[in-house]
Amino acid sequence: MRVICKVMLFYSGFNPSALTLNNDGLVSDGFSKLSEDFTEVNVMWNYSLVWKGLDLLISGDFGGGNDTRLLVSPEGSGSKFIHALAGTDTVTIVSESQKIWQYKIYEDQWREIDNFLPSNDENLEESISKIERNSCIVALTNLGRLFNVPNLVDMPKRVKFVDVACGFNHSIILADNGDVYSMGMGTRGQLGHGDLEDCDEPTLIEALAGLNVIQIAAGGWHNAVLTSDGDLYTWGWNTNGELGITSDQKVIALPAVVDFKTEDGNIVNERVKKVQCGNNFTICLSVDGSLWGCGSNKYYQLGQPRADVEVTTKFIKLKTDFGSKKIVDISCREWGTVLNVE
Repeated sequence: MRVICKVMLFYSGFNPSALTLNNDGLVSDGFSKLSEDFTEVNVMWNYSLVWKGLDLLISGDFGGGNDTRLLVSPEGSGSKFIHALAGTDTVTIVSESQKIWQYKIYEDQWREIDNFLPSNDENLEESISKIERNSCIVALTNLGRLFNVPNLVDMPKRVKFVDVACGFNHSIILADNGDVYSMGMGTRGQLGHGDLEDCDEPTLIEALAGLNVIQIAAGGWHNAVLTSDGDLYTWGWNTNGELGITSDQKVIALPAVVDFKTEDGNIVNERVKKVQCGNNFTICLSVDGSLWGCGSNKYYQLGQPRADVEVTTKFIKLKTDFGSKKIVDISCREWGTVLNVE
């Protein structure tokens, strides 16, 4: 069942939909408050996917001018959605009955994905706990198994996966013991194995072995992970400084720890609470509520004026003004950032 929490959402970045910010601009040039009815927002290049409680809407130009649609389950009006994943031209949805559907936004049609969950030896009930997408749909189940839908991924022995994050054509996977695995295309160092080779099955990132990783994030061709000590590691493609590591290298194929510095270059002990990756930028939230970011700010993804920040190759403290309220959560999509404030 989908849990509904009352939140105050702010957004900055590319804005393809009048529903999101109720304006005609293609960008939001700073963190702007969204409708109080919104409980979750995913902004793509061509449309916005918006949760209003249990209702799911899409808004954008689908060929006939700006349009907003309420998505109704093809299983009937009584059926609800529990997960939704925005893609370029499809929305992938998991229903309460654990069926996966794809809504083709330009054709206004539904397609059901054949059931791919096989029976297991222990006769335990298996359900989808998360869906992601790279070149295919990736599904993680409550039993810790991973599918490149419809195929079960060849799992390492005695390993249970608890989270997955995807870039354009790769996945990083978190195991319950804090180890991180990766698979997919590695041509930009995004797999973290010190080379540019592809991996067809989950392979342990040895550079992170021994660290207790508690959270993972993936962007287009880069990744970030957070350890239980509050340390941040990044690796992959670095053409826009999205790794937050001052380096001339465009590819960093091994995870590297990030140092946070003041404007005058002094290292600060910043304990990170959460990290998120967009296509070419990275945002993180510290324990004290400070917001940091690096990479491209071309579409105001970092929530700062472009006159102040166009690209930053190191993490900088982002300026926000929410008065006595605090940022409690962050999420990034391709070209924008959403803040949960309370």
